[in-house]
Amino acid sequence: MRVPADTLNVPHVMQVVAGPPGIAYVGWLSSSDPRGFAQYLRTFSTTRGWLSAPVRVSRDCGTGTVWTGDTFGLSALSPTRLALAWGSVAPSASTDEIWATTVGVSLP
Repeated sequence: MRVPADTLNVPHVMQVVAGPPGIAYVGWLSSSDPRGFAQYLRTFSTTRGWLSAPVRVSRDCGTGTVWTGDTFGLSALSPTRLALAWGSVAPSASTDEIWATTVGVSLP
């Protein structure tokens, strides 16, 4: 089953974390956006399939000219709160940095 909505031949560094019974949160770091690397998240149900469309979690896109590395983490803080961390390179920088955020998710 394809997770990212795009079919581009670009990296899709992925992680999955379990949520409530039957729910998985799937995240990926990808350069599918022409502006550069971005962090995405999607919710999956083992009985109903995708519960959400892909959502871009990162506020900005990192430059696609510098490889961000395989730095990406995903953790469930609660059934409706996740923590994400990823590597990305700001367009004005020459090396990658670690970015992090928490996000709320709703379950239908």
